[in-house]
Amino acid sequence: MTARVTLSPAGVAELELVLAGGLGSVAYASEDGGGRLRTSEALVSGTVELLDQEGTPLAAVEVDGAAAGEWLVGPVTQLRPFGHQLHRDRRIGAQTSHAPRAVVVLGDLPGEDDPRWNSLDQRPLVVLDTGHYAEALSRDVRRALAAGYDVRVLPAPDAALRPRGDWSDAVAAAAHALVADEVEVWDTERAVGDGLVILLTGLSGSGKSTIAKLLAERLGEVDDRTVTLLDGDEVRLILSSKLGFSREDRLMNVRRIGWVAALIAKHGGIAVCAPIAPYAEMRAEMRERAENVGRFMLVHVSTPLEVCEARDRKGLYAKARAGEIPQFTGISDPYETPTDADLAIDASVVSPEDAVDQIVAALPR
Repeated sequence: MTARVTLSPAGVAELELVLAGGLGSVAYASEDGGGRLRTSEALVSGTVELLDQEGTPLAAVEVDGAAAGEWLVGPVTQLRPFGHQLHRDRRIGAQTSHAPRAVVVLGDLPGEDDPRWNSLDQRPLVVLDTGHYAEALSRDVRRALAAGYDVRVLPAPDAALRPRGDWSDAVAAAAHALVADEVEVWDTERAVGDGLVILLTGLSGSGKSTIAKLLAERLGEVDDRTVTLLDGDEVRLILSSKLGFSREDRLMNVRRIGWVAALIAKHGGIAVCAPIAPYAEMRAEMRERAENVGRFMLVHVSTPLEVCEARDRKGLYAKARAGEIPQFTGISDPYETPTDADLAIDASVVSPEDAVDQIVAALPR
């Protein structure tokens, strides 16, 4: 049976660069031409299909064996055309002539008065899609073209796979391989929108829904931005009514919440989300999507399991322990404790009102 791995948007960009040969000079291409991509699945071996988030197969990789958190290494075969545009109708992997020199901008395009422009002469400009939200990228492309520079837009290597310095090196290597013989990197600041996604994660019965509702009410009173509450149970009734509780369905449920939340943030609003979100993978994906358009805050409602179980008015934990509810988080399915939470609140010792105070005080500005 063919194994399948669903890539994050950043993982798809990484795959594009691997297939185009843009990462040949860094450690993400094997000696026989295969690419490396990290898997979150159980042990896999043989043919692995790499899917986008809509479930479309993009490529297949022949894997000798990889466990969760390890690399998928081996020859990669592309299954369908896809990819970013290099410039207008030219795509990644197309035969394009190399420019003699290029500037790679890692953040936003500097203003016209930036002294670095004076040293450019006639070299072309490379604008990379390195996490810009769409409006910022479009703005920078328009500005560069209006100033008379040739513009190339490349996918960015997956920042989750490498430290910042290695990521910058991978960006430069990809630009060198695909668009220019000589590359100069400008590590500029990257502006994001004013929107915000707040994810409260925790066990069933931890108190996150109560805190989320109070938080949305408080923000509606003290913040000028539109506030939208996306509660896990309510989303299940509408967006995810046909999903079950398998790992794949849980990932899809949180993916849908993350997509809606990022859309709210993209338009300058605040999305308060309160699903259980038990897996680190899904929380990282939501963070990535939100930070492409605005800011993100992860709040771990860390109420202990025994307290959550004692609070359970619906008897769900008892049913799970009796085997009546399969794949119940904290009992028969794991909850991966966040290691990257911006704030942790134990709702067994902190009141909901005080929890809201703590969150508001810690909001990213």
